[in-house]
Amino acid sequence: MLALSRLKKGMLWAIGFSYRFLWRVLKGPSEGWVTTTLLLLSVILAVWSLGSAKWVPTPGLYLLALWGVILGLVLAKIRFNGWLLAMGGILIGAYLSFYQLTSLVDGATGLDRHAEVGNRLFTWVQVVASGEVSSDTLPFSLSLLFCSWLAGFICCWWFFRRHNIWGAVIPSGLVILLNLTILEPGAQRFILYLYLCVICLLMARLFVLEREHDWDTRSVGRLPPPSRILPNALTFALAVVITTSLLPASLGEVGPVAAVWDRISSPVMAIGRDFADVFRKVPGEEPVDRPSFGDTSVFVGNITLRNEAVLIVESDVPTYLCARTYDVYTHKGWETGDTQVMPAEPSTAEALNEEFQKLGQDEVTVRVLFSLTAGEPVYVGGYTVDMSIDYELEVAQPIGYRISLVGSETELAAEAEKLPTDLHAVFWRLLELRSASGDTLTEEDIRLALPEDVDLVSWESTTEGVEEFTVERHSPVPADIVSVRAVSPFSAGKSYSATASVSTATESDLCSAGTEYPGWVLDRYLQLPGTMPSRVIELAQELTGDIEVPYEKAMAICTYLRTLNYTLDIGAPPGSTDGVDYFLFDMKKGYCTHFASAMTVLLRASGVPSRMVAGYGPGELMDQYGSGDATRPGADAEQDLQDTFIVRNGHSWSEAFFPGYGWIQFEPTPIHPPIARGESGFLPQDAGGADGSTVTPGDDGAGDPATKPDTSVGGIHLNLRLLGVLLGLASFGAIIWVGWRRLFGQVSEPRAAYARVGYLAALSGLGPRENLTPREYGRKLAAAVPDMAAALDQIVHTYVRVSYSKHDVSREDRSKLAEAWPQVRKHLLRHALYSVLRFGFGTRWSES
Repeated sequence: MLALSRLKKGMLWAIGFSYRFLWRVLKGPSEGWVTTTLLLLSVILAVWSLGSAKWVPTPGLYLLALWGVILGLVLAKIRFNGWLLAMGGILIGAYLSFYQLTSLVDGATGLDRHAEVGNRLFTWVQVVASGEVSSDTLPFSLSLLFCSWLAGFICCWWFFRRHNIWGAVIPSGLVILLNLTILEPGAQRFILYLYLCVICLLMARLFVLEREHDWDTRSVGRLPPPSRILPNALTFALAVVITTSLLPASLGEVGPVAAVWDRISSPVMAIGRDFADVFRKVPGEEPVDRPSFGDTSVFVGNITLRNEAVLIVESDVPTYLCARTYDVYTHKGWETGDTQVMPAEPSTAEALNEEFQKLGQDEVTVRVLFSLTAGEPVYVGGYTVDMSIDYELEVAQPIGYRISLVGSETELAAEAEKLPTDLHAVFWRLLELRSASGDTLTEEDIRLALPEDVDLVSWESTTEGVEEFTVERHSPVPADIVSVRAVSPFSAGKSYSATASVSTATESDLCSAGTEYPGWVLDRYLQLPGTMPSRVIELAQELTGDIEVPYEKAMAICTYLRTLNYTLDIGAPPGSTDGVDYFLFDMKKGYCTHFASAMTVLLRASGVPSRMVAGYGPGELMDQYGSGDATRPGADAEQDLQDTFIVRNGHSWSEAFFPGYGWIQFEPTPIHPPIARGESGFLPQDAGGADGSTVTPGDDGAGDPATKPDTSVGGIHLNLRLLGVLLGLASFGAIIWVGWRRLFGQVSEPRAAYARVGYLAALSGLGPRENLTPREYGRKLAAAVPDMAAALDQIVHTYVRVSYSKHDVSREDRSKLAEAWPQVRKHLLRHALYSVLRFGFGTRWSES
């Protein structure tokens, strides 16, 4: 019987608990379904911003955010240790994010898919820890999925657990800010406006909840009703959003505004660059506004090209704008070797003329439609001579070699193979010298044996003489530039001018250049990994085996590559597969990164020093201006022929070094026109769009100045800007007018009048205090401003009577309030102005 009684009680308790739980679920959180819906909308908009970027496949992104909100709400309402609950929620989110990844891998069972995901993540961690690069996008997908969960969970946790609006806004706001900073201009504008509107409503809703709690605690009637506050907040939010959306886009070009935005966005950009360094996205043709052009470029899979412009370039010739060069090839992509930063060289032009022949000057103006932080590459073509902005040079650091003269014959042969050709000869010469003379080698012997461009840095001597020493190649003059970097932040929409020396060498000039390469070129630009597949080397020999002239080798390789197919739909090289080998023999198709990498590798395998370059191609020819054409911005009668090019996507190409002429560009990507050589390269020509976009001159009315299209891409037509400014000012004026009416206009409601008294009194530090009743506050305020005592007493008396005795407001009350309020308003404003002039802001009540 006892057991049956306990079972009955247990069942009744379970039924009661289930009933209460169901009722609480149906009733919703104490904050209300409106609050929950607004918070959910803010999270979904942030996740929408993340998903619309289409970084990598992210299955279940929105579902994870939804579950994060639900779990955050449930755990926030449980009265238990908050830290344990929060950590439990984060661990659940980590597993659910991991589980979502299993849909991206193959496996016969769920356990197999879990094992595959775990193995790929573990492999990625090993690769990153070893300092290598990885093209696996699975870890990136995991990070985005987990971020969506965290956005939902943390926002809900802080809001429902702590009623903290900042905890509910900052996580989702960071996601919005990150995408707004990195993605192309305008890509996130619609989402941003919706998000701002929802956040305004959410903050208003939290304010209502706090006021309701305060009023209930103090047994104060509620006016205005909460049902009126949310529509008013919606009206205000819409007015703010509409006003900001109508402001002209060129506002970002205003110096103070741009400086503030750069200061705000710089930390986010820095985080983004660090994030990119870990996940190693390829800097080339990516559908992002801010290609990082970092020191690593790896082979990835499918990409999408943009339609929006990123650069507006005015130049005499179609110009390839370099962002960064790469000299170290790995089977996964490219890296930049050791570099150092140095100030701009004022004598660059003289050094160039002494070192190279056939140089011409190219004047280029570049308008960048996204912001750059200090230290990021700026885009220039050829050898930089001068720029209109402060810049510095990132140059290749001289390579040092540690040489040992002791060991077995096999060890010595292996040691010699690591050295460049000239030092290889020095190595054997020193061994022969020591063997022939029988004497010990001295420091002077080594110095005399070294080439003129190599210095002895350090050495180790024993009784047998010098056995180990370190040498270093001289830095070339002019410097071997890897990138040109901005010294200061550069705001979106600004322009800079650059003067560069570019080669005007003809094909016959390059054919006669010879093979007397400087040592610093041979040291760095013939490198290939020891694991290079043999069939890549064999293909290079097949294409160039019967050719001795380096330029003809380069043209043979370029011609062959231009017969392959161009496509954006290509998978990343699987596993440890070599990227160039995979492109040349398995896929036989790809985009510019594949073509440029293949040409650079094949050139090196043929004995021609070369490097891979990332930046922007010539772009799309939009307008042609003649000398003295008044339609060109800043044109005058003495200016030469100029073209305007619209650049939309990043690009990669290959450069080979020719003695006496320097680095020469080659275009192996088949959808781009071949690069013109000699003086003809300075004639305007039809330049293809960036990887896929072509130009159709004549269809834009370029022949008739009166019908020329507006080429200010990224801006707004002058009339539309003026209209936007006028509408923005009108909206702002309307908001000010409504605010003035509500705060200073006529009033006939006691509670509204009393609230306004507190607002105005607070301007001079006489605002309401929690320890004073309304009558005490009225007497204290009247003592501070005696001239309004009678009118103030009328407002306070009517407010107390209506609020605490449920007395209806009569017509006489409204009439007296309408008479009393202007007098109180006048004296409070006068007292506030007097207090500011005498004491400044922050005057407080006397404690006496």
